[in-house]
Amino acid sequence: MSIERAKWAAVAATAVLAFTAFLGDARAGFVVKDFSCSAAPFGVNVDISGLGNTNVCIEGSANVNLNCACVGGGDNCPTDTKKQTEPFNLSSGLSVEPKNGRVTTAFSLGFNPTNTLCTSPSPSGQTALSCPSGQTATLISWNIPTLGADFDMCTTTAAAGQSCSCTEAAELADALCGPTGNIVHAGKHGSCAALFP
Repeated sequence: MSIERAKWAAVAATAVLAFTAFLGDARAGFVVKDFSCSAAPFGVNVDISGLGNTNVCIEGSANVNLNCACVGGGDNCPTDTKKQTEPFNLSSGLSVEPKNGRVTTAFSLGFNPTNTLCTSPSPSGQTALSCPSGQTATLISWNIPTLGADFDMCTTTAAAGQSCSCTEAAELADALCGPTGNIVHAGKHGSCAALFP
């Protein structure tokens, strides 16, 4: 090999190494300042910088138990009332565009605990709670059991506002939130909440 060709080969090799190092530094340049659980709304607080124009995907999933019961007149739940616990799976992912290389946002699973969750068939195939005349199917409480909700964040090529998902290998941050829950309708003297200890 001539000296001239050797020089060009060395320049080319240096250029490749510099480009590779730049890509590595760009990824290492992401600074996750916050990826923590939030209660209202239930989800995560996000603060990440060093993104340039790269979108991030924030996703979460949780298994929720919905505790439903038939509530009678006077807002009472007798001990022999019809009741059931319905499993409900939450899952969503959203691509977020950075502003000045940074994303600061709150991400929620969009869980809206209302009575309609008790009166509609669940996605798992469980039938809706059917109540006798004079009683109303009511969401008494909900809980996300021991494993909690899992939230992940990664970079994505999905357009801002579109759904997305992360692979474990590409995660920039993750958070396990829970267990948690809330009493939505305690009933008179707590009679409805007492049905689901």
